[in-house]
Amino acid sequence: MELLDSCYWRDAELAGLQFTANRFLQREIRPHRHVGFTLSVCDTELQVRTPGGVRVVPPGTLLRIAPHVWHSVQARSTPWREDAMYCSFAVARCVSPADTGGAQVQPVEGDAAVAVFPQPSAARDFLECHRLLQEAARSGNEEAAAVGRALMRERLAQWMPLQTVDAPSAPQGPALAIDSGDERVNRLYGLIASGFHQRLTLDGLAETVGWHPVHLQRRFKSAWGFTPHELLVGHRIEYARDLIAGGARVTYAAHAAGFSDQSHLHKTFLSTYAVVPGEYRRLSALDALQPPSARNGIVE
Repeated sequence: MELLDSCYWRDAELAGLQFTANRFLQREIRPHRHVGFTLSVCDTELQVRTPGGVRVVPPGTLLRIAPHVWHSVQARSTPWREDAMYCSFAVARCVSPADTGGAQVQPVEGDAAVAVFPQPSAARDFLECHRLLQEAARSGNEEAAAVGRALMRERLAQWMPLQTVDAPSAPQGPALAIDSGDERVNRLYGLIASGFHQRLTLDGLAETVGWHPVHLQRRFKSAWGFTPHELLVGHRIEYARDLIAGGARVTYAAHAAGFSDQSHLHKTFLSTYAVVPGEYRRLSALDALQPPSARNGIVE
């Protein structure tokens, strides 16, 4: 994915809270998931696809995607701009403790995995603190930083369910697969989740569970919302991401995750996380200073 005017930064004073501001030339972001919550505002209509279905997000609306939810994004027009923030429960509580008493702004009803805040004020407040913190990151303007941090602390409890006592744990294999009513769909996901670094083919998976490849493709996508290949690449890029965040070389991460070469990983990484692998490794150094439970966004 090619990008224009991209910016990716963290704010150390906000427990390493991470932000992106990107303009995408391609229309689709491939399936992936984040460790923490994703909050974003885009300048075009989006269709966010998850295992629960497709949610249409109007332009200029604050969107929240829950942790560990597989999702892909398709924009109505190109190029399109997204201002985003990635935040875990632990970081959110550090930035804005749950006992502050702030009333949460209510998103629309529907799938808890993808929430849309229709109030114009929610998007305005998010964009304002995002703008102030971006300005501070670029120029070192401490006055803008102080205002942005104060606004973020005030609003974060309204955008995220901080009243939740226990943060959800990371998925552990196929046990958390959507119940399709057929054990073989969950088994297929387990084969992909555990064997993504190897060469997996649709024919081989179909033979393992005793289905025709076409039938497998249809049943799997009906249950998960994504094809087996989409989730295979999703697991590979997720594993490569964690290796790179830990300081691994891109060539090693590509080989270990099952990509054909470094170029393939580079292209997939950029089209998934909107940052090149080398830059992501540099930015992840800040997360290395945090305990695992407090590492935010797209680094577990």
